[in-house]
Amino acid sequence: MSLLLFKQGPPQTPVFIDEVKRLLEELVFGRIRCPLCGWQPTSSSVWACQSFGTPEPFFGGCETIWNTFETRGVCPGCSHQWQWTSCHRCHGWSRHADWYAREPTDHAG
Repeated sequence: MSLLLFKQGPPQTPVFIDEVKRLLEELVFGRIRCPLCGWQPTSSSVWACQSFGTPEPFFGGCETIWNTFETRGVCPGCSHQWQWTSCHRCHGWSRHADWYAREPTDHAG
């Protein structure tokens, strides 16, 4: 029975954390970009729930800091659904829904 401890299984393919992180980033954020300048956020990009100086109707905000694209614009602190999102590069405001690139339509058939 103790010899089973030395039994080798099939060789394991190494998983590189950086590669997994890159693939996850591409999957989650690969089709998100600023409609004004094309900037793409990453998982480390964050926004604050503050409605001062935004096109969003004033509601005060709860000051939670999070990545708005991980929740499709819903603040995890107060559940406010953000309609507008600012760009970290050009500082312009666009409708949150406009940040998501549309899937190409297949007209074949």
